[in-house]
Amino acid sequence: MRRIYLESMVGLMACFLTGLITYEISVYQLNTDYEFVLQDYEAVAHQQLLDNIAKNQGIDVAHQAINQFVETTRNILRVHESGDDIPKLVTDFFTVNPTIPVFYDEERDLWFRLSGSNNTYHYFPNEQTLVREKIEFEDDLLWVFFISSFVVYGLGHLLIIFRRVNKLEQATLRFAEGDLSSRAETSGGSSIGTLNKSFNIMADRIFHLIESNRSLTNAVAHELRTPVFRIQWQAELLKDTSLSNEQRATVESIVEDTEEMEQMVDELLYYAKLDNSRLELVRESLLPADILNNTMNRWMKETDLNIHLSQPQVIDNSALYIEADRRLINRALDNLVRNAFKYARTQVLIEVAADNNKLRIAIHDDGPGVGEEHKAHLFEPFYVGNKARNKAKSGHGLGLSIVKKICEQHDATIEIERSQTLQGALFIMTFPVCNKLTDKPIQ
Repeated sequence: MRRIYLESMVGLMACFLTGLITYEISVYQLNTDYEFVLQDYEAVAHQQLLDNIAKNQGIDVAHQAINQFVETTRNILRVHESGDDIPKLVTDFFTVNPTIPVFYDEERDLWFRLSGSNNTYHYFPNEQTLVREKIEFEDDLLWVFFISSFVVYGLGHLLIIFRRVNKLEQATLRFAEGDLSSRAETSGGSSIGTLNKSFNIMADRIFHLIESNRSLTNAVAHELRTPVFRIQWQAELLKDTSLSNEQRATVESIVEDTEEMEQMVDELLYYAKLDNSRLELVRESLLPADILNNTMNRWMKETDLNIHLSQPQVIDNSALYIEADRRLINRALDNLVRNAFKYARTQVLIEVAADNNKLRIAIHDDGPGVGEEHKAHLFEPFYVGNKARNKAKSGHGLGLSIVKKICEQHDATIEIERSQTLQGALFIMTFPVCNKLTDKPIQ
């Protein structure tokens, strides 16, 4: 954003300078400068007046008039006698134009001659006089006020745009972070043209699209339960009839497929529930180590892998509490540990650690790990890293998505790394610890 405002300010200054240069060229170079023409007229009249005085009253009286004029107008007079140090440009002009007795040089200093005199008279401003110093100061002050006003206007205008853009940016960030109800202000003092209204129209369409997809997912998942149950029930009835071994194997395969479909429907409904921004959590102060201790026996019964639990040995474990929904935390831990079961070769390590008001729960395995090309997509719904793996290994692609949704509901994060301990995959959940002592249970 800063770059945009800097470019805008530089652009305004460039336009300002371009306008000044264009004015200078069009008025003073491409066209006649009538201010200079008027000065030429005045110089001719002045020379003619002095020339008449010299002719009628003598050159001395003319000199007195010149000196009086110079003193009154705060100029300096320099009289050059014939052959004196007169600039070549002036000499050439009077030589080429003998009938024109006045000449302005490049500095707009006046040179003139009088009849009956071989002298050349030169007027130039006396910059040391008070009045000319004041005029120069006022001219400079005019530019200061002019440029300062332009800069103040430019900065004020950019500040107004900045505040409006910042409000729109905040609304955009809230929307991007999942607050689909976020909208930009459309009042005259807060909107940027029709951009805010356009953003709100886009946000409304995205909101309705996402809500439609959620409703469709819920509806399909609910409707699938009934036919899946019927297929299971009929398959179970078939198993009780007299069947050949081949027919019995087919029926058992049907039962396994329907059980898999039932599991997928349950996960889909659970994911849709977590994806609801209006989900109400039953928060309480929890000690994750206690949850892990309670579930370790169950996990060890379900697998032949070696499962180790590592947790910090502290006297006061109050810093290890988190404020969370017990049911959702259980589900997230269960999903991650069962995911490790699928790919581990011999062992799984679960670590609990606290650092800088954060609680980390890390699940290591000694499996093949996660390829770099899969890390960015692994938490997306229905994403399966290795398409060649069977469902028993890869699942339906919703387990890790559910873990991410649970972390988002608790302002927590989930990351994937390479385990330096077991050289396999490493999933790390990081939760903010419960800082309010009143929220923690009394030991």
